[in-house]
Amino acid sequence: MHKHIAVQPAGNYITLSVADSGNGMDDETLGLIFEPFFTTKEHGKGTGLGLSTVYGIVKQSEGFIWVNSEPGKGSSFRIYFPRIWEEISKDSPPP
Repeated sequence: MHKHIAVQPAGNYITLSVADSGNGMDDETLGLIFEPFFTTKEHGKGTGLGLSTVYGIVKQSEGFIWVNSEPGKGSSFRIYFPRIWEEISKDSPPP
């Protein structure tokens, strides 16, 4: 299964990849993972805000997310952030 979230505009990106060897997800679950308060954990064990928060930060940064998951084979997330071409002077204060 492959889930593409958001449109991938042309450009230069910095990529953050995260993968696990967990249970994986079926199509129905994969379609809900970025919904606020959705969780696959038992009642009282999760808020369901983690991936929706990640999605919001990535979208706000004009990035996008690719998710690959298959039941029994784990999941992988690739998060793309637009590359910023800005020189930083040695005299610049830290951000």
